[in-house]
Amino acid sequence: MKNNIALIILLIAFLSVACNERQSNNRQLILADSLMQSRPDSALCILQGISMDKFATQADSACYALLLTQAKDKNYVVQTDDSLIRYAVAYYDKTNDVRMQAKAHYYWGCVYRDMNRQAEAFREFLIAAPLTEKAKEKRQLGLVYNNIGFIYNIQGFNEKADSIYQLMEVIAQEVKDTALWSEALSKQGSIALTKGKEYFPIAEQKLSDAFGAVDRVGNNGLKANISASLSNLYSRMNQGEKALYYAKLNLSLRRDTARAYHAFFILGDAYYKCGQYDSAIFYINKSLVSRDYGRKVDAYMRLADIAMIQGNAALSVELERNSSAYKDSLYKFRRSVVANEMIEAETDAQAMLQKLHYKGRLNMYLYAFILITAMIIIVALFLYKRYRRKNDLLQKDKQQLEKVNQDLSQHYASLQSDIVQKDLEIENLKKELTSHQIDEEQRGKLNTELNEMILKRSSLTKEAFLHSPLYEKMQAIIKDYQDKDESDKKISDQEWQEFVVVMDVQWNNAITSLCAKYQLSKEELHLVCLSLVGFPFSHLEYLLHLSRKTLYRKKNALLKRIGTEQNCGFEEILQRI
Repeated sequence: MKNNIALIILLIAFLSVACNERQSNNRQLILADSLMQSRPDSALCILQGISMDKFATQADSACYALLLTQAKDKNYVVQTDDSLIRYAVAYYDKTNDVRMQAKAHYYWGCVYRDMNRQAEAFREFLIAAPLTEKAKEKRQLGLVYNNIGFIYNIQGFNEKADSIYQLMEVIAQEVKDTALWSEALSKQGSIALTKGKEYFPIAEQKLSDAFGAVDRVGNNGLKANISASLSNLYSRMNQGEKALYYAKLNLSLRRDTARAYHAFFILGDAYYKCGQYDSAIFYINKSLVSRDYGRKVDAYMRLADIAMIQGNAALSVELERNSSAYKDSLYKFRRSVVANEMIEAETDAQAMLQKLHYKGRLNMYLYAFILITAMIIIVALFLYKRYRRKNDLLQKDKQQLEKVNQDLSQHYASLQSDIVQKDLEIENLKKELTSHQIDEEQRGKLNTELNEMILKRSSLTKEAFLHSPLYEKMQAIIKDYQDKDESDKKISDQEWQEFVVVMDVQWNNAITSLCAKYQLSKEELHLVCLSLVGFPFSHLEYLLHLSRKTLYRKKNALLKRIGTEQNCGFEEILQRI
């Protein structure tokens, strides 16, 4: 009897201690949740001191799993295991708590993002977006859009990313979140920067607005990112001093300045734009420690440019070789998610949202049948519509291309006819000039008219060439080499001869005079003509099948033979002739 009483007392004491411990753990969860926004480091410390096994209910365990994942994300702890957040998602998907459900899917996406599983992360963010909107958590929705835009951006879907960031900007203005608004503006500015020179003013305006806003709130991490984008922008705009200012600011705002490899490259590039090559070499070499192949490609190419400027051609070639090697490796690992996986992620997200919407309303077996049938129909319709849309677009593009080619052919033929007419008019004027039946005043007028006619013929010849099949073929060869380092298109000897004749007509036979006077080789003659067309020197190697080093050597040797300065252009030489 005494033993039974003692056992009952011991059991009551154990239950009392256990209940107190559970209540204590629950209070700690509430405390951690209250500190999450203002003191995420303190929240993480509290949660790490609790064991998941101490909770009595699945609700508490799920809450703990979600809060711990959130605390790690806010403290920039890279998470490589999704088992904890997976438990929280599985629990909240069974409840009607849309706010917690949306939050769980969002942080599952964050964990997948840390694991570099971009397709899964994209799917979870797409699931979280409508749930968050339904829960009316606008600031959280802005964060979801930020991550969706980020994945679209890194996968090259810049237009979709820009649309998402515009939605994010509107939300940030509604909730008056300066940091979120600045982030949206800066990302839109960075996307505009990639579109080309005509978008530089838009990029500058958005990045400047974002910088001004974030400068007032004192978010150094975001300020550093915007400074990096501004430095890149001004570097492309050839405003070296501004680029250098923001590059230095970017590096100074980084927490870990020992491993800020991207910041090192940006600063080195800014020094390069300012002509401070020693400093540029120092920082660009520091950026080479990075494992990012893309950064290594850019760094080695910039070092090659500096070496060429400093007259060290051998080093320049070696550095270009290193850049090409990393560029080959970059092509293999450039994108972890391809377009069809993004589409699959969107389809999976839609299916998951439908499943969450109908859960608990239908019988399990009936729902499974309807869901499978619906998914098959949706996928079939989607594939059918995509096929039809793609086929319609291809037909439309084909028709438009045929029309464009027909218009170009007609325009080219018209230009050729105009050139023939001008040649006849020039011949007639020359005959009149050789006539002895005109006085000096008439001869002067005819000379003026002849010069104008020659200029018009030159312009027509140039325009005709720019609309010719040969010019189109040259552009196609250049694009092939830029995209895949090879081309199956070749320029025949007959086409080269036609090209030289056209250029000689455009320059009023000055090329023939230059060739005869300095005994130009075939390669030198082609180099002169291609340079006169206006092709960048870096593109000539694709058309002439010679290395850039060889082209520079031939050009310098030719200029030396002609007896002119190294920086003199062929156009100036022909004008003298």
